[in-house]
Amino acid sequence: MLNRTIRFLMLTALTLVVIAGAVVAQEAQDVLRYPIDADPEHLNPFIADTITIGRVNRNIYESLTRYNAETGAVEPAIAESWESTTNAEGQQVYTFKLRQGVLFHELPGLELSDREVTADDVLWNYMVALNGDDDISVHASTLEFVLGGKEYTAAIDAQLEADPEAEIPLIVEDMEVPGLQVIDDYTFQITLSQPDRLFLINGMVSITSPEAYEKLGEDFNNTPVGTGPYRFMEWLRDDRLTIEANPDYYVEGLPKNDGVIFINYPEANTALLDYRENNLDFLFAFPSGQRAAIIAEFPDEFNEKPGLHVRYWGFNMNDGFLSENLAVRQAMSYALDRVTAWDILAEGSRFPATLGMLAPSIAASTPATIYEYSPDKAREVLDAAGFTSTGEPLVEGDDGVREGIPVITINLLESIAEEPQVVLWQEDLTKLGIRIEFKIEDGGTYFDTIVQDGTMVFQNGWAAGLIDPSDVFDYLILDGNGSMRYDNPVVNDLLRQARVESDEAVRTELYQQVHDIVMADAVVIPSAYSKVSWLEKPWIVDFVPGGGGTYTAPLWNVSIDHSQM
Repeated sequence: MLNRTIRFLMLTALTLVVIAGAVVAQEAQDVLRYPIDADPEHLNPFIADTITIGRVNRNIYESLTRYNAETGAVEPAIAESWESTTNAEGQQVYTFKLRQGVLFHELPGLELSDREVTADDVLWNYMVALNGDDDISVHASTLEFVLGGKEYTAAIDAQLEADPEAEIPLIVEDMEVPGLQVIDDYTFQITLSQPDRLFLINGMVSITSPEAYEKLGEDFNNTPVGTGPYRFMEWLRDDRLTIEANPDYYVEGLPKNDGVIFINYPEANTALLDYRENNLDFLFAFPSGQRAAIIAEFPDEFNEKPGLHVRYWGFNMNDGFLSENLAVRQAMSYALDRVTAWDILAEGSRFPATLGMLAPSIAASTPATIYEYSPDKAREVLDAAGFTSTGEPLVEGDDGVREGIPVITINLLESIAEEPQVVLWQEDLTKLGIRIEFKIEDGGTYFDTIVQDGTMVFQNGWAAGLIDPSDVFDYLILDGNGSMRYDNPVVNDLLRQARVESDEAVRTELYQQVHDIVMADAVVIPSAYSKVSWLEKPWIVDFVPGGGGTYTAPLWNVSIDHSQM
């Protein structure tokens, strides 16, 4: 173990050459050089809530199970097996058999009395994750179906509400969560208050060493201790973060490389330059306006697959003119020329969203109502609803101002204000006689503004992490949760039925009904589905991301073919 660490450090010291503050030269060692556009905020799994953190932590930490982002399958991780049963009360019970001999990482300067993972360690992690103090955990809501979990979290929330300055313990010793039980050293049981078919994905907690958490104190935020295929090595803020292969990993032959160096490139052009110079193994961000040129420059190194992210224009469905006028929402839906915007003007950077809210790879992705680009159809809808032209033109050759339609304010994030879809939509809406006014804001205020009463239309997006309709609808539609604040009791009931339905065909039909209703109501105008696009060097083997993005690729399966270098 020590020899491998020394070897890695020697290779790093001998072959890592800093150029312009961030370039690493690669010779014979199997170290992946992976560009990132920002430092993780921290590496504490209990308060981790960004892709930036997850990109690193998913290689260091593991849960009882692992979600395969490529296939959508749930696979064994710390638990080698599990079974689901129903108890006498009709509650769903998961019994997990832990692998024996799984070890927490050994890090320099950190002495652990016992590194083997047991069911007591798993219980500790779940109890901390249920803590209602956001300074301790932000994941309590994902465990709300654990029997007694909601009550445990609520008790801590009540204490904080009564005294915001109260010092909350990691675990409240005099309160138990009956749904979390240690059966023996290698058996852990979780009972749910109601069935949840996604619990093996959404209910999984990253497992860390309780002893390491206590000994490291605040340093735990920046010194992760997990069981995964890589262990933490070094973090030079705003420069690079290094992880090395875990010599004690329980899966023989993994990882297939010696480690990963995450190199910080805040500016996409700098990363492109270093990729050209063979100082990077991957390129994930293409500088604006250079996509077609980059693909032409690296045709054999370019990779692309459909993604799970959807970009959309959302309507405020809570109050105001548009919430009360379906015909105007429908006309605006027909007026968006997605194909020209994304296939031609944006150089194919995304797929035009010609179906509905769900990416095509997700079940129930084709709704009964589809709004194909048709200015003529938009005119028909407005005329039929009584929004006729006044004859006062907005621009030469337009329909004239539509009577009864106020000026439509569209909120835009500053970074997308010049996108082709924005320009085209403005032109087509103006020709219909709809007056448009853009309100452009930066990210510091935009996402707060769009959920306020009085907002009319806004641009937003959602990145699904699962190949499942619930990962879109439950966040954007259920109970008015999303920015549209669309709260439809029929839809809410259908989504709750689908969440607990185990029969795939029945579940898909429930989601199909939801999708049909939402699109008939024109709650959103889908604009584009994402493409997962990247460059990789010829020597990279088995870099396979899922539709959620390049960060989902299991780096432990990636190897380097030196004959291609």
